[in-house]
Amino acid sequence: MKNLLLLLTFSFCLFTLTAQEYADFEITGTNQGTGSFTNAALPNFTWEATGAINGAVQIRDDEVFDDGSEFENIFGQADYAENIRIQNYPNGDGMAGYPIVSISQLTLNFDETTPSDSWGFCLVDVDVEQCLISAIDEYDNEVSVEAIDNWLIELFDANIIEFGINIPKWDASHAALLGSETPEDYLVYNNLVIGGLDDSEAAAAFFMPDISLKSLTIVYENLQETYFTSYHFYIASLFPTAIAEIEEATMAIYPNPAINEFRVRSLKFRVNQATVEVYDLNGKKLLQKQIQKGSEEVTVDVRGLAPGMYLAKLQSGDRIGVSKLIVK
Repeated sequence: MKNLLLLLTFSFCLFTLTAQEYADFEITGTNQGTGSFTNAALPNFTWEATGAINGAVQIRDDEVFDDGSEFENIFGQADYAENIRIQNYPNGDGMAGYPIVSISQLTLNFDETTPSDSWGFCLVDVDVEQCLISAIDEYDNEVSVEAIDNWLIELFDANIIEFGINIPKWDASHAALLGSETPEDYLVYNNLVIGGLDDSEAAAAFFMPDISLKSLTIVYENLQETYFTSYHFYIASLFPTAIAEIEEATMAIYPNPAINEFRVRSLKFRVNQATVEVYDLNGKKLLQKQIQKGSEEVTVDVRGLAPGMYLAKLQSGDRIGVSKLIVK
């Protein structure tokens, strides 16, 4: 992780002193507020939580992550980063087939449409609840569950040392997270037995949207009859403030996910020699290809890479850009 942070810090130092950044949250009213970034390209946002919330939404900064998560590998250590904590009331007596009444909804409305492939969000402590994820794209259309399924990067345990291994489950057919103790017979959203799950800690999921969004919504349902349950929401940005400069250097990568090879196109190729490099999430350089001045695009062979997520770095003249690359 330290190698990756050095890579990204070096890559973005030409633009700004700080690149990776977690949002700072503020409460401006009852269960509503703002989220802001000092140096990041991700736009600020307003947020509102409604529903069966116990007390008030809290802003926390005392959580400690497991350092092995890809969320931290990409965005830097999340320890003590600000996050929103929402706790729901118990659901009351119930069983499968009965309506779940302990539901809350968290909605983020961005001040501008978000960039793609440059930010992520993380849900932590998903154990005896289920979380339905939805979003509105830049054209005011609801994002499909198939698209959201593609955002999922990792299901992981945010703190495996203290609590043991607790990993949530993913229902791709509904774009929903299910509790880490969900029985194998109930791996479908809204098909769970109320009160039928054991408590756990730190089960988490990490997503990186690859399209521009206007809003993001998390619907959170408590499956316990007698216990309060809660979750934590983080959001982080990879790119710095100098959006225009980044766009000047940013490469268009396709196809992404890539099979066998991917192509890179950039206007910078026409005026400068350039280098495309591929790194793993630990910051180790795996591939490098030189691009001659005047080129339209270049093809990079990735048949030697294992399936997974990587970072592709473009350096052209005095500009550097980094983009997520998925290899299948």
